[in-house]
Amino acid sequence: MPDHTRNSIGGSLLGLVASAAGFGVAATAGLAAWTVHSIHQRKRKDLLDDYFITPFELDVPHEDVRFVTSDHVVLKGWWFPVDGSDRTIIAMTGRHGTKDDLIGIGTGLWKRGYNVLLFDYRARGESEDSTASIGHYEFADGEAALDYAMKRVVEREGTCRPALLGYSMGGAICLQLAARRPEVETVVADCPFANLKDLVALRLEQSYVPSRFLMPVIDFVNRAIFSYSLADVSPLRWISRISPRPLLLIHAENDRIIPVEDTYKLFEAASEPKEMWIEPEADHCGAYFKDRESYIKRVSDYMDNVFAGKYFQ
Repeated sequence: MPDHTRNSIGGSLLGLVASAAGFGVAATAGLAAWTVHSIHQRKRKDLLDDYFITPFELDVPHEDVRFVTSDHVVLKGWWFPVDGSDRTIIAMTGRHGTKDDLIGIGTGLWKRGYNVLLFDYRARGESEDSTASIGHYEFADGEAALDYAMKRVVEREGTCRPALLGYSMGGAICLQLAARRPEVETVVADCPFANLKDLVALRLEQSYVPSRFLMPVIDFVNRAIFSYSLADVSPLRWISRISPRPLLLIHAENDRIIPVEDTYKLFEAASEPKEMWIEPEADHCGAYFKDRESYIKRVSDYMDNVFAGKYFQ
């Protein structure tokens, strides 16, 4: 084979390799950017978002409230007061949820004698628009809600005994918030994730996208744009600090969004006192919907026992 022919073939092969490498880099960068965008994507609003049930329809006394986060985002919520009670529950929805999603459990707990605060995260429901995420920015929302509820009750009763109740992303936020705020007396977390980075990797694998080499790129892009690591949103890192305060972990056995194994990991990492409730044949946050009355009673009974000091004897 003449040298010029051999050189031509070699050059063509090098060109193909370089093109393939360039395509691979571009594809990796594109997938990483798409994933980071998905993490911070707002739920697209439609007409029905403005049509939702309120406490008015249930004839439950309440107050429309607003409060501001540490990064100056205005949040809106519903406040259900109980005169003479300092026992207070702040409830948090899942990622795309709004406060009306929790009106059932919220009013149920109010009827059991608890002050209850339901609220919309930033960029959801009636709250102010802002950058959304899966638990990072919303942690400030949960902390602002806790501060607001405590202030309201202390002004009226002189003391406040707060507890947190969260679902999915809200459950993850509640676990981290309780670990950092010792005044929180207990947490109930329904279908929380253990670590956001692992959850994102799992969802990629479920979409047949290999995550092993992609996750470092995703985390790099996320840190470059949003200034935090996905690994920072990790109840698993914080849950052991909740003790000696009690916690209740709930999960749906057939959860297709956050695997039940996440709650097993959290339960193992948590210190006593702790309880775990795995609801069979239920999907994500489905325990409430299998038997609303029994669910409200079980959560309320647990809260009653905590506030009565059962777990501290």
